[in-house]
Amino acid sequence: MEKSEIIKKYVGRATYQITVLGRVDPEFMKKLNTLTVTHTESNDRTISTLTGEIEDQESLNGLLNILFDHRYSVISVMKIDP
Repeated sequence: MEKSEIIKKYVGRATYQITVLGRVDPEFMKKLNTLTVTHTESNDRTISTLTGEIEDQESLNGLLNILFDHRYSVISVMKIDP
């Protein structure tokens, strides 16, 4: 795959799944974006999974900064291909 093809693949709107340690309030996320929030319990810890479309890389970076500012530990960020 050429460099230009790789760049095109990661530009623009895409669906992401972001997993963080801790319970993220779904109402808080509604104010920020249209992401859905699900929670699972694992070894006495709550893991939140945020899933939805994000406008671009700048918006993804902004969301990750907000999660960091609220002291969530990001476990993974995964782009979900259509």
